[in-house]
Amino acid sequence: MKKIVLLMILLLVTPVLAWKGTLCENVKYQKSIEAVAIENSTIYASCSYRMLANSSGMIAVYYLGTTGAFSANGTRLWEIDSGFVTKLSTWKDYLLMGSMGGLLKVNSSGNYTGRFLTKYKLYDFVIDGNYAYLASGDVFINYSRGEVAKVNLNTMEKVWSVNLTEMADRVRVGDIVYVGTGYPSGFAGKLRFGSLYGISKNGKILWKVNLEEWVRDLEVWNGMAVVGTGYNNTGHLYVIDADGNVKLNVTLFYVEDITIDGEKAYVAGYKKVAAVDLKSGKVLWEVPLPYRAKVIKEFNGKLLVGTGEFKTKNETVYSVGTLYVLNKENGKIVNEIPTGYVRSLAVGDGEVVIGTGSNELLVLTKEEIVPRSTCGLGVMLLLTLLALIKKLHEG
Repeated sequence: MKKIVLLMILLLVTPVLAWKGTLCENVKYQKSIEAVAIENSTIYASCSYRMLANSSGMIAVYYLGTTGAFSANGTRLWEIDSGFVTKLSTWKDYLLMGSMGGLLKVNSSGNYTGRFLTKYKLYDFVIDGNYAYLASGDVFINYSRGEVAKVNLNTMEKVWSVNLTEMADRVRVGDIVYVGTGYPSGFAGKLRFGSLYGISKNGKILWKVNLEEWVRDLEVWNGMAVVGTGYNNTGHLYVIDADGNVKLNVTLFYVEDITIDGEKAYVAGYKKVAAVDLKSGKVLWEVPLPYRAKVIKEFNGKLLVGTGEFKTKNETVYSVGTLYVLNKENGKIVNEIPTGYVRSLAVGDGEVVIGTGSNELLVLTKEEIVPRSTCGLGVMLLLTLLALIKKLHEG
Protein backbone atom coordinates (compact mmCIF):
# COMPACT_ATOMS: atom_id res chain seq x y z
CA MET A 1 0.00 0.00 0.00
CA LYS A 2 2.81 2.40 0.86
CA LYS A 3 4.39 1.71 -2.54
CA ILE A 4 1.11 2.66 -4.23
CA VAL A 5 0.96 5.91 -2.27
CA LEU A 6 4.56 6.70 -3.24
CA LEU A 7 3.79 6.01 -6.90
CA MET A 8 0.79 8.33 -6.81
CA ILE A 9 2.86 11.09 -5.24
CA LEU A 10 5.38 10.73 -8.06
CA LEU A 11 2.58 10.95 -10.61
CA LEU A 12 1.38 14.19 -9.07
CA VAL A 13 4.74 15.97 -8.89
CA THR A 14 6.59 14.63 -11.95
CA PRO A 15 6.04 16.51 -15.23
CA VAL A 16 4.73 14.40 -18.10
CA LEU A 17 6.66 15.41 -21.20
CA ALA A 18 5.22 15.07 -24.66
CA TRP A 19 8.81 14.25 -25.61
CA LYS A 20 12.43 15.20 -25.00
CA GLY A 21 15.25 15.57 -27.51
CA THR A 22 18.85 16.70 -27.89
CA LEU A 23 21.21 18.07 -30.53
CA CYS A 24 25.00 17.96 -31.14
CA GLU A 25 25.28 14.94 -28.82
CA ASN A 26 28.90 14.23 -29.77
CA VAL A 27 30.18 17.67 -28.77
CA LYS A 28 32.19 17.50 -25.54
CA TYR A 29 32.02 21.20 -24.70
CA GLN A 30 29.48 22.89 -22.43
CA LYS A 31 26.46 23.38 -24.68
CA SER A 32 22.89 24.61 -24.41
CA ILE A 33 19.74 25.11 -26.47
CA GLU A 34 19.91 28.88 -26.94
CA ALA A 35 17.07 29.28 -29.44
CA VAL A 36 13.81 27.47 -30.20
CA ALA A 37 10.86 28.13 -32.50
CA ILE A 38 7.65 26.39 -33.51
CA GLU A 39 5.70 26.76 -36.75
CA ASN A 40 2.63 24.64 -37.44
CA SER A 41 3.71 21.11 -36.52
CA THR A 42 7.48 21.60 -36.85
CA ILE A 43 9.75 22.45 -33.94
CA TYR A 44 13.17 24.05 -34.47
CA ALA A 45 16.03 24.23 -31.98
CA SER A 46 19.66 25.34 -31.94
CA CYS A 47 22.43 23.80 -29.85
CA SER A 48 25.21 26.35 -29.29
CA TYR A 49 28.61 26.23 -27.62
CA ARG A 50 31.96 27.99 -27.37
CA MET A 51 35.19 26.23 -28.28
CA LEU A 52 38.51 27.54 -26.99
CA ALA A 53 41.60 26.96 -29.11
CA ASN A 54 45.22 27.85 -28.36
CA SER A 55 47.00 28.79 -31.56
CA SER A 56 50.56 30.21 -31.55
CA GLY A 57 50.17 31.31 -27.94
CA MET A 58 46.87 33.09 -28.64
CA ILE A 59 43.59 31.87 -27.21
CA ALA A 60 40.78 32.02 -29.76
CA VAL A 61 37.07 31.57 -29.10
CA TYR A 62 34.95 29.88 -31.76
CA TYR A 63 31.17 30.17 -31.59
CA LEU A 64 29.77 26.91 -32.96
CA GLY A 65 26.60 24.85 -32.99
CA THR A 66 23.95 22.99 -34.93
CA THR A 67 20.28 23.57 -35.69
CA GLY A 68 17.69 20.85 -36.14
CA ALA A 69 14.03 20.33 -36.98
CA PHE A 70 11.67 17.91 -35.23
CA SER A 71 8.19 16.66 -36.04
CA ALA A 72 5.34 17.01 -33.56
CA ASN A 73 6.01 13.52 -32.16
CA GLY A 74 9.72 14.19 -31.61
CA THR A 75 11.18 12.60 -34.75
CA ARG A 76 14.31 14.45 -35.82
CA LEU A 77 13.85 15.57 -39.42
CA TRP A 78 17.28 17.07 -40.01
CA GLU A 79 20.28 18.67 -38.28
CA ILE A 80 22.83 21.01 -39.88
CA ASP A 81 25.85 23.07 -38.82
CA SER A 82 24.74 26.61 -38.09
CA GLY A 83 27.25 28.20 -35.74
CA PHE A 84 26.22 29.75 -32.43
CA VAL A 85 22.56 30.72 -32.97
CA THR A 86 20.90 33.35 -30.77
CA LYS A 87 17.51 33.53 -32.51
CA LEU A 88 15.24 31.48 -34.78
CA SER A 89 12.30 32.82 -36.79
CA THR A 90 10.20 31.52 -39.66
CA TRP A 91 9.50 33.54 -42.80
CA LYS A 92 7.21 32.17 -45.51
CA ASP A 93 8.43 28.59 -46.05
CA TYR A 94 11.91 29.27 -44.68
CA LEU A 95 13.70 29.15 -41.36
CA LEU A 96 15.88 32.16 -40.54
CA MET A 97 18.77 31.55 -38.16
CA GLY A 98 20.51 34.41 -36.41
CA SER A 99 24.01 32.97 -36.15
CA MET A 100 26.96 34.87 -34.67
CA GLY A 101 28.39 35.17 -38.17
CA GLY A 102 25.25 36.40 -39.90
CA LEU A 103 21.71 35.62 -40.97
CA LEU A 104 21.20 32.16 -42.49
CA LYS A 105 18.22 31.03 -44.56
CA VAL A 106 17.21 27.37 -45.02
CA ASN A 107 14.24 25.62 -46.58
CA SER A 108 11.94 23.05 -44.98
CA SER A 109 14.39 20.26 -45.82
CA GLY A 110 17.27 21.94 -44.01
CA ASN A 111 19.09 23.03 -47.18
CA TYR A 112 20.81 26.41 -47.21
CA THR A 113 19.23 28.84 -49.68
CA GLY A 114 20.98 32.07 -48.71
CA ARG A 115 23.03 33.95 -46.15
CA PHE A 116 24.02 37.47 -45.18
CA LEU A 117 27.29 37.91 -43.29
CA THR A 118 27.35 40.68 -40.71
CA LYS A 119 30.25 42.99 -39.94
CA TYR A 120 30.23 41.99 -36.27
CA LYS A 121 28.58 39.28 -34.16
CA LEU A 122 24.86 39.09 -34.88
CA TYR A 123 22.81 39.25 -31.68
CA ASP A 124 19.31 40.01 -32.91
CA PHE A 125 17.11 40.48 -35.96
CA VAL A 126 13.48 41.34 -36.62
CA ILE A 127 11.32 40.65 -39.67
CA ASP A 128 9.25 43.39 -41.30
CA GLY A 129 7.48 42.09 -44.41
CA ASN A 130 10.09 40.96 -46.93
CA TYR A 131 12.92 42.61 -45.02
CA ALA A 132 14.90 41.93 -41.88
CA TYR A 133 16.72 44.41 -39.67
CA LEU A 134 19.90 43.05 -38.10
CA ALA A 135 21.72 44.24 -34.96
CA SER A 136 25.36 43.22 -34.66
CA GLY A 137 28.34 44.35 -32.63
CA ASP A 138 31.53 43.57 -30.78
CA VAL A 139 33.24 44.68 -27.59
CA PHE A 140 36.97 45.33 -27.67
CA ILE A 141 39.35 46.17 -24.80
CA ASN A 142 37.78 49.46 -23.74
CA TYR A 143 35.22 50.29 -26.42
CA SER A 144 32.55 48.70 -28.57
CA ARG A 145 31.25 49.03 -32.11
CA GLY A 146 28.03 48.08 -33.83
CA GLU A 147 26.13 47.97 -37.09
CA VAL A 148 22.48 47.91 -38.11
CA ALA A 149 21.64 46.45 -41.52
CA LYS A 150 18.46 46.14 -43.55
CA VAL A 151 18.38 42.96 -45.66
CA ASN A 152 16.06 41.88 -48.47
CA LEU A 153 14.98 38.37 -47.46
CA ASN A 154 14.16 37.32 -51.02
CA THR A 155 17.69 37.98 -52.25
CA MET A 156 19.58 38.06 -48.91
CA GLU A 157 21.24 41.27 -50.09
CA LYS A 158 21.89 44.44 -48.11
CA VAL A 159 19.56 47.39 -48.63
CA TRP A 160 21.50 49.70 -46.30
CA SER A 161 23.67 49.61 -43.19
CA VAL A 162 24.49 52.10 -40.44
CA ASN A 163 27.58 52.08 -38.21
CA LEU A 164 27.22 52.75 -34.48
CA THR A 165 29.83 53.64 -31.85
CA GLU A 166 28.36 51.02 -29.50
CA MET A 167 27.60 47.31 -29.81
CA ALA A 168 24.08 46.84 -31.16
CA ASP A 169 22.26 43.99 -29.44
CA ARG A 170 18.51 44.51 -29.93
CA VAL A 171 16.35 45.75 -32.82
CA ARG A 172 12.60 46.20 -33.27
CA VAL A 173 10.33 47.99 -35.76
CA GLY A 174 7.59 50.36 -34.64
CA ASP A 175 6.87 53.81 -36.01
CA ILE A 176 10.61 53.77 -36.79
CA VAL A 177 13.45 51.28 -36.30
CA TYR A 178 14.56 51.09 -32.67
CA VAL A 179 18.04 49.78 -31.85
CA GLY A 180 19.38 49.04 -28.38
CA THR A 181 23.04 48.81 -27.45
CA GLY A 182 24.78 46.91 -24.67
CA TYR A 183 25.13 43.26 -23.74
CA PRO A 184 21.92 41.35 -24.56
CA SER A 185 20.24 38.83 -22.30
CA GLY A 186 22.49 35.81 -21.92
CA PHE A 187 25.73 37.80 -22.17
CA ALA A 188 27.69 40.13 -19.87
CA GLY A 189 31.00 41.96 -19.64
CA LYS A 190 32.93 44.68 -17.82
CA LEU A 191 32.31 47.64 -20.13
CA ARG A 192 29.37 49.81 -19.06
CA PHE A 193 27.33 51.40 -21.85
CA GLY A 194 23.83 51.40 -23.25
CA SER A 195 21.65 53.55 -25.49
CA LEU A 196 18.56 53.49 -27.65
CA TYR A 197 18.87 54.71 -31.24
CA GLY A 198 16.04 55.83 -33.46
CA ILE A 199 16.67 55.06 -37.14
CA SER A 200 14.42 55.78 -40.10
CA LYS A 201 13.43 52.91 -42.37
CA ASN A 202 15.68 54.34 -45.08
CA GLY A 203 18.73 54.13 -42.81
CA LYS A 204 19.13 57.59 -41.26
CA ILE A 205 20.01 57.96 -37.57
CA LEU A 206 17.37 60.27 -36.08
CA TRP A 207 18.35 60.44 -32.42
CA LYS A 208 20.07 58.69 -29.53
CA VAL A 209 19.02 58.39 -25.88
CA ASN A 210 21.77 57.53 -23.39
CA LEU A 211 20.56 54.97 -20.85
CA GLU A 212 23.90 54.08 -19.21
CA GLU A 213 22.79 50.48 -18.73
CA TRP A 214 22.85 47.55 -21.14
CA VAL A 215 19.71 47.16 -23.20
CA ARG A 216 18.75 43.60 -22.30
CA ASP A 217 15.48 43.46 -24.20
CA LEU A 218 13.41 45.65 -26.49
CA GLU A 219 9.77 45.44 -27.56
CA VAL A 220 7.22 47.72 -29.25
CA TRP A 221 3.97 49.06 -27.82
CA ASN A 222 1.69 51.48 -29.69
CA GLY A 223 4.55 52.21 -32.10
CA MET A 224 6.89 53.16 -29.24
CA ALA A 225 9.90 51.33 -27.82
CA VAL A 226 9.64 49.47 -24.52
CA VAL A 227 13.19 49.07 -23.25
CA GLY A 228 14.45 46.86 -20.43
CA THR A 229 17.94 47.58 -19.09
CA GLY A 230 20.34 46.07 -16.62
CA TYR A 231 23.77 46.60 -15.10
CA ASN A 232 25.10 45.03 -11.90
CA ASN A 233 22.02 44.71 -9.70
CA THR A 234 20.03 47.60 -11.17
CA GLY A 235 17.65 47.97 -14.09
CA HIS A 236 14.89 50.08 -15.57
CA LEU A 237 11.89 49.88 -17.87
CA TYR A 238 11.50 52.74 -20.36
CA VAL A 239 8.91 53.76 -22.90
CA ILE A 240 10.44 55.97 -25.61
CA ASP A 241 8.49 57.40 -28.55
CA ALA A 242 9.49 57.81 -32.20
CA ASP A 243 10.85 61.32 -31.51
CA GLY A 244 13.21 60.09 -28.80
CA ASN A 245 11.11 61.38 -25.90
CA VAL A 246 11.22 59.30 -22.72
CA LYS A 247 7.56 58.83 -21.85
CA LEU A 248 8.09 56.41 -18.97
CA ASN A 249 11.00 55.53 -16.66
CA VAL A 250 10.37 52.87 -14.02
CA THR A 251 13.08 51.68 -11.64
CA LEU A 252 12.91 47.89 -11.48
CA PHE A 253 15.56 45.21 -11.32
CA TYR A 254 18.13 43.77 -13.72
CA VAL A 255 15.94 43.02 -16.74
CA GLU A 256 16.29 39.96 -18.98
CA ASP A 257 13.10 39.67 -21.01
CA ILE A 258 9.83 41.51 -21.69
CA THR A 259 6.49 40.41 -23.07
CA ILE A 260 3.61 42.82 -23.70
CA ASP A 261 -0.09 42.09 -23.46
CA GLY A 262 -2.46 45.00 -24.01
CA GLU A 263 -1.45 47.92 -21.78
CA LYS A 264 0.79 45.80 -19.55
CA ALA A 265 4.43 44.80 -19.72
CA TYR A 266 5.46 41.61 -17.98
CA VAL A 267 9.13 41.83 -17.09
CA ALA A 268 11.48 38.99 -16.12
CA GLY A 269 14.90 39.57 -14.63
CA TYR A 270 17.29 38.80 -11.83
CA LYS A 271 15.29 36.66 -9.38
CA LYS A 272 12.12 38.68 -9.97
CA VAL A 273 9.11 39.04 -12.25
CA ALA A 274 6.89 42.12 -12.39
CA ALA A 275 3.84 43.51 -14.17
CA VAL A 276 3.91 47.19 -15.14
CA ASP A 277 1.10 49.41 -16.41
CA LEU A 278 2.63 51.05 -19.48
CA LYS A 279 0.37 54.10 -19.29
CA SER A 280 0.91 55.05 -15.66
CA GLY A 281 4.19 53.30 -14.88
CA LYS A 282 2.62 51.65 -11.84
CA VAL A 283 4.13 48.33 -10.79
CA LEU A 284 1.02 46.17 -10.47
CA TRP A 285 2.77 43.26 -8.80
CA GLU A 286 6.27 41.90 -8.25
CA VAL A 287 7.18 38.31 -7.39
CA PRO A 288 10.54 37.03 -6.11
CA LEU A 289 12.00 33.83 -7.56
CA PRO A 290 14.96 31.69 -6.47
CA TYR A 291 16.75 31.93 -9.83
CA ARG A 292 17.37 34.38 -12.64
CA ALA A 293 14.23 34.70 -14.77
CA LYS A 294 15.65 34.68 -18.30
CA VAL A 295 12.59 34.27 -20.55
CA ILE A 296 8.89 35.07 -20.25
CA LYS A 297 5.98 34.22 -22.56
CA GLU A 298 2.19 34.37 -22.49
CA PHE A 299 0.45 31.02 -22.99
CA ASN A 300 -3.20 30.08 -22.69
CA GLY A 301 -3.99 33.01 -20.39
CA LYS A 302 -1.02 32.36 -18.09
CA LEU A 303 2.56 33.61 -17.88
CA LEU A 304 5.41 31.17 -18.42
CA VAL A 305 8.66 32.21 -16.75
CA GLY A 306 11.83 30.25 -17.50
CA THR A 307 14.42 30.47 -14.73
CA GLY A 308 17.69 28.91 -13.69
CA GLU A 309 21.42 29.17 -13.31
CA PHE A 310 24.62 27.31 -14.10
CA LYS A 311 26.46 25.60 -11.26
CA THR A 312 29.89 24.00 -11.15
CA LYS A 313 30.72 20.92 -9.11
CA ASN A 314 33.94 18.93 -9.42
CA GLU A 315 34.80 20.95 -12.56
CA THR A 316 31.53 19.88 -14.16
CA VAL A 317 29.03 22.54 -15.23
CA TYR A 318 25.38 21.67 -14.88
CA SER A 319 22.15 23.63 -14.90
CA VAL A 320 19.32 23.95 -12.40
CA GLY A 321 16.05 25.75 -12.89
CA THR A 322 12.29 25.74 -13.09
CA LEU A 323 9.53 26.76 -15.46
CA TYR A 324 7.02 28.76 -13.43
CA VAL A 325 3.39 29.24 -14.44
CA LEU A 326 1.97 32.51 -13.10
CA ASN A 327 -1.44 34.11 -12.87
CA LYS A 328 -1.25 37.23 -15.05
CA GLU A 329 -3.51 39.29 -12.81
CA ASN A 330 -1.70 38.94 -9.50
CA GLY A 331 1.56 37.10 -10.17
CA LYS A 332 0.55 34.10 -8.08
CA ILE A 333 2.54 30.97 -8.89
CA VAL A 334 0.08 28.29 -9.99
CA ASN A 335 2.53 25.63 -11.15
CA GLU A 336 6.24 24.79 -10.99
CA ILE A 337 7.85 22.41 -13.46
CA PRO A 338 11.47 21.27 -12.90
CA THR A 339 13.35 21.69 -16.17
CA GLY A 340 16.92 22.79 -15.57
CA TYR A 341 18.08 26.25 -16.61
CA VAL A 342 15.57 27.53 -19.19
CA ARG A 343 17.59 29.33 -21.88
CA SER A 344 14.90 29.60 -24.57
CA LEU A 345 11.15 29.27 -24.80
CA ALA A 346 8.55 29.11 -27.59
CA VAL A 347 4.80 28.57 -27.47
CA GLY A 348 2.43 26.99 -29.97
CA ASP A 349 -1.32 26.43 -29.98
CA GLY A 350 -1.20 23.50 -27.61
CA GLU A 351 2.41 22.95 -26.66
CA VAL A 352 5.39 24.69 -25.10
CA VAL A 353 8.97 24.20 -26.31
CA ILE A 354 11.81 24.65 -23.82
CA GLY A 355 15.54 24.80 -24.51
CA THR A 356 17.74 24.23 -21.47
CA GLY A 357 21.30 24.84 -20.37
CA SER A 358 21.72 21.07 -20.20
CA ASN A 359 21.25 20.79 -23.97
CA GLU A 360 17.79 19.30 -23.57
CA LEU A 361 14.82 20.13 -25.76
CA LEU A 362 11.63 19.67 -23.75
CA VAL A 363 8.12 19.73 -25.16
CA LEU A 364 5.16 20.10 -22.79
CA THR A 365 1.49 19.88 -23.64
CA LYS A 366 -1.10 22.42 -22.57
CA GLU A 367 -2.50 19.89 -20.11
CA GLU A 368 0.85 19.66 -18.34
CA ILE A 369 1.15 23.44 -18.03
CA VAL A 370 -2.21 23.63 -16.24
CA PRO A 371 -1.71 22.63 -12.58
CA ARG A 372 -2.59 18.99 -12.21
CA SER A 373 -4.67 19.71 -9.12
CA THR A 374 -7.13 21.60 -11.34
CA CYS A 375 -7.39 18.81 -13.91
CA GLY A 376 -9.89 15.98 -13.58
CA LEU A 377 -7.24 13.28 -13.35
CA GLY A 378 -5.23 15.32 -10.86
CA VAL A 379 -8.26 15.81 -8.62
CA MET A 380 -9.08 12.09 -8.68
CA LEU A 381 -5.50 11.13 -7.87
CA LEU A 382 -5.30 13.67 -5.08
CA LEU A 383 -8.58 12.54 -3.49
CA THR A 384 -7.55 8.90 -3.73
CA LEU A 385 -4.16 9.72 -2.24
CA LEU A 386 -5.75 11.52 0.71
CA ALA A 387 -8.09 8.58 1.34
CA LEU A 388 -5.17 6.13 1.30
CA ILE A 389 -3.14 8.27 3.68
CA LYS A 390 -6.12 8.46 6.06
CA LYS A 391 -6.58 4.69 5.90
CA LEU A 392 -2.90 4.06 6.61
CA HIS A 393 -2.98 6.50 9.50
CA GLU A 394 -6.06 4.85 11.02
CA GLY A 395 -4.55 1.43 10.58
